[in-house]
Amino acid sequence: MSTCTVIGAKGFIGSAIAAEAARRGYKVTAVDLDNYDACRGTPADLVINANGNSRKFIDERDPQEGFELSVVSVMRALRDFPAGRHIQISSGAIYPREDDPRHNREDTPLSPTDMSHYGFHKRLAEQLVRHYAPRHLIVRLSGLVGPGLRKNAVYDLLTGGPLFVHPDSEFQYMDTRDLARALFDLDQMRLPAGTLLNLSATGVVSVRQMAGWAGVELPAGADDRPRIRAELNVARAAERLELPTTAETVQRFIREVREGTLTLA
Repeated sequence: MSTCTVIGAKGFIGSAIAAEAARRGYKVTAVDLDNYDACRGTPADLVINANGNSRKFIDERDPQEGFELSVVSVMRALRDFPAGRHIQISSGAIYPREDDPRHNREDTPLSPTDMSHYGFHKRLAEQLVRHYAPRHLIVRLSGLVGPGLRKNAVYDLLTGGPLFVHPDSEFQYMDTRDLARALFDLDQMRLPAGTLLNLSATGVVSVRQMAGWAGVELPAGADDRPRIRAELNVARAAERLELPTTAETVQRFIREVREGTLTLA
């Protein structure tokens, strides 16, 4: 039986990956804070590190804390969990231009001075993986929805919370369950060591569209919020995988929440 270690297995992304690994017949070591020390040293055919910090504000507020969460934790995982193959979950925030697919291809030249603190830390973590895990795949993600969602514009609309972006802001979302399936499909392709891919659904949807699908009214004052756009270039991933669209992803997610077959955090 093939073995798979998922680091961050109780988290939003990691829980979907651990469930997919079990569905595919892997013997899964699900690692999180409560059992990290007990699992340390467990070898695996495949290690997937989904434990990266996703709270961008931490890195901007306290770069040292952000560095610990996004960089030091990756070095620790590389040391503590020997792997035949390693998949690192990274972020499209590495690109200074997350808004335009013409400027965030995998081969886009990057300068640390143009990055946010959060993006710079994610870039440093990738470099650690490249150095210490020769047989690796790095995936840079855009927005996500899925079971246990606890933040983003979709969550705010569905829970009636305040909206922090303009209704005409546009986002790209992939479901964590689709992401998990894609990761294992990519691993089975035995891509060249050191492969880097942007990974998400295709296209963007606006907050206004999502509000319509959810049947909710936009909160007062939303038009005063900043207008944001986020879309990764996923052309390389689309050459290897059949990617869903953001529109169908979000509509399915909203329907599952409304029907009670999927719960938010």
